[in-house]
Amino acid sequence: MRVSRSSDVTRKKFAKLLKDYRVRRKFTQEDAAKHLGISVRTLQNWEIARNVPRGFGLNALLKVISPR
Repeated sequence: MRVSRSSDVTRKKFAKLLKDYRVRRKFTQEDAAKHLGISVRTLQNWEIARNVPRGFGLNALLKVISPR
C-alpha cells in the first residue's frame, strides 16, 4: 500500500514530537518502552516514522501523555 505524501509528513511530525517528548522527559528508549508496555523496537519504529501507534500501543501512549 502506498502512503500519500501528506500522511508521510504527518507521520514524520508525529515521530519527531514523540522523540522530543521522550528526550525532554529524560527517558531512554528502553525506559519509555518499558513504561508503555511495548518493545523497544516498536518505539524505535515510531520514532523513525516507520510505523505509527495502533491498538494497545496507542492506548498506552495516550494514557501517558494525557493530562490527568
